[in-house]
Amino acid sequence: MIVVSLDKIRVSLQKFLQLPFWVRRFHLARIQPITLRVSILAEKVELEPSKQWDFSATLYLHNLLRASTQTEAVLHELESDSTSIELYLTISNIKICVNDDLVANRFACYSSSGLDASDRFPLMLSPSILTRTASKCSDKQMEQNLHSPSEHGGSSESPGTSEAGDWLTTPSLSQSQIPELVTSEEGSRSEDTKELMFFNNQTKHGPKASGAESDSSEETDFSLASALTKSLDLFRFLKFLNPGRSDQLGDLDKEQSQEGDVRPEAKCRGDDTGSSQVEQNDDLNNYHPEMTELSATGTEQEQDAASLFSETNLQSKTGDVSQSILVESPGHAEASDLSTSVECGMRRSEEDRVCSRLLEWLNPEPFNANPDAGDDVVSLSDPWMKGILVHSALSMEPCNTLEDAPITDSLRQVLLRKNYHTLSPADRYSWPAVARGCNTFVISQNADQPLGYLIPLLTHILLNSLLLSHLSSSGPIAVLLCPGWEKAQMIYNLLEESKVSQTLHPIIVLVGIGKDEAKAVKFPKNCLLLVTTPFTLVRLLSCHCFLFLRLYHLVLDEADQLFTFAPDEMGTILQHFQKVTSSEEKASCPRQLVAVTKRWTSPMEDLISKHMPDPSIVITVPEEAALYGNIQQVILMTIESNKISALLGVLDFSPEVGQKTLIVANFAEEVEDVFKAVSNKSAFCLKIHKGLLDHLDFVIQQWRKNIGPGTHVILVSTSECLRSLGIRDAACVVHYGFPPSPKVFGYRLFCMAENFQNRPKQDQTDGCSPISRSVLLISERNARHVVGVLRYLERTDAPLPPVLFSFAEGVHVAREDQKTDRPFCSYLKSFGFCRDRSVCPDRHRINPQSDKSVLPASGVIEVLPLYIKTASVFYGRLVRQNDKEFDKMASEMMSYYADKKPGAKELLEGALYAVEEDEIFHRVKILALPDHNESIFYNVLVRFIDIGKESDVKSHQILELPPQFHFLPNQAIEMVVCRVKPADAEIEWHPKVTRAISQKIRGLQHRARAVLCLGNTVFVDPMVRVTQMPGTKTCINEYNVQTEILKTGMGVNNPKHLDFFRAAFQDGSKDGGHTSRLEQKSYILKVSWWAQVYIYQLLY
Repeated sequence: MIVVSLDKIRVSLQKFLQLPFWVRRFHLARIQPITLRVSILAEKVELEPSKQWDFSATLYLHNLLRASTQTEAVLHELESDSTSIELYLTISNIKICVNDDLVANRFACYSSSGLDASDRFPLMLSPSILTRTASKCSDKQMEQNLHSPSEHGGSSESPGTSEAGDWLTTPSLSQSQIPELVTSEEGSRSEDTKELMFFNNQTKHGPKASGAESDSSEETDFSLASALTKSLDLFRFLKFLNPGRSDQLGDLDKEQSQEGDVRPEAKCRGDDTGSSQVEQNDDLNNYHPEMTELSATGTEQEQDAASLFSETNLQSKTGDVSQSILVESPGHAEASDLSTSVECGMRRSEEDRVCSRLLEWLNPEPFNANPDAGDDVVSLSDPWMKGILVHSALSMEPCNTLEDAPITDSLRQVLLRKNYHTLSPADRYSWPAVARGCNTFVISQNADQPLGYLIPLLTHILLNSLLLSHLSSSGPIAVLLCPGWEKAQMIYNLLEESKVSQTLHPIIVLVGIGKDEAKAVKFPKNCLLLVTTPFTLVRLLSCHCFLFLRLYHLVLDEADQLFTFAPDEMGTILQHFQKVTSSEEKASCPRQLVAVTKRWTSPMEDLISKHMPDPSIVITVPEEAALYGNIQQVILMTIESNKISALLGVLDFSPEVGQKTLIVANFAEEVEDVFKAVSNKSAFCLKIHKGLLDHLDFVIQQWRKNIGPGTHVILVSTSECLRSLGIRDAACVVHYGFPPSPKVFGYRLFCMAENFQNRPKQDQTDGCSPISRSVLLISERNARHVVGVLRYLERTDAPLPPVLFSFAEGVHVAREDQKTDRPFCSYLKSFGFCRDRSVCPDRHRINPQSDKSVLPASGVIEVLPLYIKTASVFYGRLVRQNDKEFDKMASEMMSYYADKKPGAKELLEGALYAVEEDEIFHRVKILALPDHNESIFYNVLVRFIDIGKESDVKSHQILELPPQFHFLPNQAIEMVVCRVKPADAEIEWHPKVTRAISQKIRGLQHRARAVLCLGNTVFVDPMVRVTQMPGTKTCINEYNVQTEILKTGMGVNNPKHLDFFRAAFQDGSKDGGHTSRLEQKSYILKVSWWAQVYIYQLLY
């Protein structure tokens, strides 16, 4: 925004306004401005975050832009009014990030909420890169420029009086603390020792110890480690931004050496200064790596960064290969100082080796000290470091952002409209394979989101398969199989929104079990994509098999559900797909099978081995990756006091082949106890926990050594140290401490990732590799987790102790007793079964108190269905002869509200009111009141107590209900039609069935026979519409509701509907209604004595 004089304003012509306005607003990402705050009372000056930029920061940015020769920006988040970017400028052949440069010069701080005060500012000095004369200044002038207390308002307060991390923002350092900046190679050793002394002093005189000692050495080490990490990350980033600059560094050194800008006091020599510096360096105990500050010029900035390592040995292991990374110093020692330089280089090499080891501990991912080393270095995007298993026959590069994803621009816009801005780990590694047309198998927590595989699949179809589809017969080229009609409808809606309907013409087909229903299906000639279920596809194949001869792509959505509930149908479909795609005339046509799931089940093994040649397998759930990798699961149930004995009994201390075993505990005390017991039995045992991090380098080195036959290396560690260890080649993992969560359990299992069975390469290997195993110790302290453990282990072939099943069943019963205040399971009432009781929150046991009913449990009744919830569950009224109270109340309400309609003055939750609907006044009960924030118009959730439905009504439509209309109890009852259930293993009725039944029975009186009552629910079988012939006493049964449901083809007979209720009532009658308590006690007798403690805690 600028100010112009009024006489310069002109009226724009209409033709000049036809083009849109191209001005866009941007803001720098990740940072926020800071300003100088002066506290008069505390006599303290400090930098604090602000909402506005200082004028000096704006001027500094203008100067950078004027001096730059190239400007680049990386877009982050697209917002309505502004777009966040990272701005990169090239000044004097050096590329800098403006965002980080503003932070380095104390104009801004990082805006991440999770950062503390020390992390908001990087540990580096980055004076203006605009001036190129700083290298010619004297030492005193440079130190004054870099460390002046007044620069950007720096405080002259002692760091000891500041908050944690203020020592990073307080530049008041003593002269001995300032590192010497040199431009010659001969002074490299002195520079190193001074830098080490600088950070050693900073550690000793940090924010909590200026004038006093530090509270603990851990805080000091953490501050040093944090500072080291930031500067080394900066070094790697500068090397990445400026590739090829290493050749220019030597030339710049030579030019500056010729100019005489060589500081003799910075050389590595044996004078007093150098000796004192070496002595201070030795105080670091070889565990405090060196760091360097950035000089005042861009050239010196690169020199200091490039000379940070002269020789770094980084040992990283991928598979069985160890790499040694060597970074040579650009400088050359003088002949006269050859012996001194060699001594300095050896000392520098040892320090750099320790530095690399420390960084391996600091970073869960491997540190790459030399970005130019190429493929020999483990990439930071290595999926193993993130707990992701990727087994692929073909090499695939992951896509990190949506911009570089292998999808079309139109589909990318679809994702942006859906707010799909960030790719999940599964998307990054699976999209390249899917878009390339490879067979892909994905296990991910986001497997229920079809966009994760739909977008790259559509890209491949549009760019490749669509061109070949015109060369063959008609019919769809791709079929998407879904576990149910709801998921199929959701995917079809996504296809309609993705704007591919004009090209692929997708259709959704759901065929019932009707005799000729599948034959009546007509496919459009231009249909290329079919969305359906396994049951429907099998029926279509039986009638229209010639329409599926050009089936190139088969997608299995939620594959675990497909194989669980339709195993026979899936076998038929895969056999047809194999037959069609393996024919000789289809050899040149694409063939792709994509399976996406949340869990690994046993049918997946045959799916991959028999129907997915050369697959790409991506598993982002570590515990599921262990099941895929065929890890043997061993369960040991023992008491807490006997865990060590059970542990020693399961270990093989004299193996025939070399073996590495990892024992994981939860606490350091457990590590010490286990190590003491195991070390007496094992010849080689290691331990590591939070208190032994100084031994981390030694433990990693010993673990990574190659071992011979008969050697057993045992490492005892805590869970928190596993990421620092980076173990992937363990042959056995013993869970001495029970994992607190599935995620921790999975990461422990992932320590055996190198020994996982690689199914894409299984045929290429000769013989089978030794089976790795996981040993889980369960004691009485872990009783509450037994059910979850059993659910996981049931999907393996592991032999489970019988006591585990009986105890888990006892836990199930105990948990059911805690659900007495929950409503009865709706699925159990509607169909006689619940899909999964272990995760269902509702009650599955009859409660004599809450389920007591006044409704008739037998005999013929007259019912009036008014609200059709599903095809087999209705709400309505029970019609009784000579009972006209409701009709009388309804007529009185009509008369009352005919004259006036008083609105509700105050809405209370649970109170009764009236609502007019279809010119009829109904009594309603408020279930929930929203937080309307003094708004006049809002919706209220109410229940129509005489109809049974629940819906939202507008607040101004709610009327006051006089007290004379309160006396009549609720008239709505629930009616369940027995012996019918949805076909094709569905758990919900299709809307087509519910709509057909609602149109047929709603508002009409029916005659039914009651067979059971439960609370406010009456079970009827049958339910028919009876019509009396006019003028006669003859009655005609027009239809039977069960029969009408079966006629739709979407329902089947359910003869076992009432078996559960009959058994429950018979058992309850024998013991007087105390079934649950007796059942629980019978289960307790079956389990061991230590498990009874947990169950009794749940019961009593």
